[in-house]
Amino acid sequence: MGKYAPLTRFLREQEQPHITLRFSELEEVLGFSLPESAYKYASWWANSAKQQSQVKGWLDAGWETRDVDLRGRKVTFVRVAGEPVAAPGEAKAAASARQMATQASAAPRRAQAAGGSVLDKGLAGSFDLAKLPPGARRLLESRAARHGRKMAEEAAMVLAASLAEERAMLAGELAQMRARTERAAAFDLLDVLGRKRS
Repeated sequence: MGKYAPLTRFLREQEQPHITLRFSELEEVLGFSLPESAYKYASWWANSAKQQSQVKGWLDAGWETRDVDLRGRKVTFVRVAGEPVAAPGEAKAAASARQMATQASAAPRRAQAAGGSVLDKGLAGSFDLAKLPPGARRLLESRAARHGRKMAEEAAMVLAASLAEERAMLAGELAQMRARTERAAAFDLLDVLGRKRS
C-alpha cells in the first residue's frame, strides 16, 4: 500500500457523491502533513498527474479532485460515475475504521477539555518533546502552528492518527482474511498476527 492509502480507504467508505475537505482535515485522515506544494500549487491536485502517489490515492478510490481552493485551503473530491463505494469485503471494515479514526482524532480534544493533552495525561514522564530529533521537532512545530495547537497536542494528534491508521489497516486485513476463510470457526487469529503455531 502507498503513502496515500488512508485517503483511498477514506474515500471508498464515503456514501455521498462529493465531499469537500479542508487541508487540515485531509491531514488528519492521512496522519501526516501535506507537502508545501499542496498549499502552493493547484497542479499538485491535478487528476492528470496519474503517476503521482497522491493522485493515485484518490483515483484508486474512484474519485477526482474538483474546486481546489488554495486560499481557503480546501478541496472537493467528486466520485467518478460507475465506481464502487467500497471494494468488495471492505464495507464493514471501513465503517469500523471510520469509527476508530473518529475516536482517535477526538482523543486530544477530550483530554484538553479535561485539563491537558493526551501526552500530558499518559506519556509526560516517558516522552520529552525537547529530545526529539531536530527534523521531527520542526515538523511538529510547523504542524502545531498551522493548526493552532500546542506542541504536545500536535504530537498527540499525530500519534492518534497513526494509531487510527494502524487499526484501520488491521481491520481491513482481518476483514479480507475472514472473507477468504471458508468456515468462520476456522479463522485463526495467530495467522493474522503472522505467528505460526509450533
